[in-house]
Amino acid sequence: MKTLPLTILVVSVAAASSIATLVAQRHVQKSTVYGWSTAETKPNEWGAVRQVMRTPTPTLDELEIHISTLAPGKSPHAPHQHQHEELLRVGPGGIIFQASNELHNVTNVGQVPATYYVIGWTVPGAPK
Repeated sequence: MKTLPLTILVVSVAAASSIATLVAQRHVQKSTVYGWSTAETKPNEWGAVRQVMRTPTPTLDELEIHISTLAPGKSPHAPHQHQHEELLRVGPGGIIFQASNELHNVTNVGQVPATYYVIGWTVPGAPK
């Protein structure tokens, strides 16, 4: 009869360990479709931004996609650099590649708001 409490203890410890492991694991993005909606667009001093995703994937530490709209004459920030690389989809047929650790910035030189799409990624092992 003493084996029953020991069995319950072992099963309880195993279950708690499994739950702790699942909680500790980060969410990894699976294939999905993102619907187009402006409901989550957040206005700011230079225009507006909508965060589409910012999460790990099966092969990346982070994949970040957002949509920005710049008011005429505005920039989202001063020239800066960062470890990760980015692609910006700008207008019909235009793509900007921003390499790791190079100073970069964008400015809307037009007379109407300009919307662009940013895709950034961080590879495993890259410095943060």
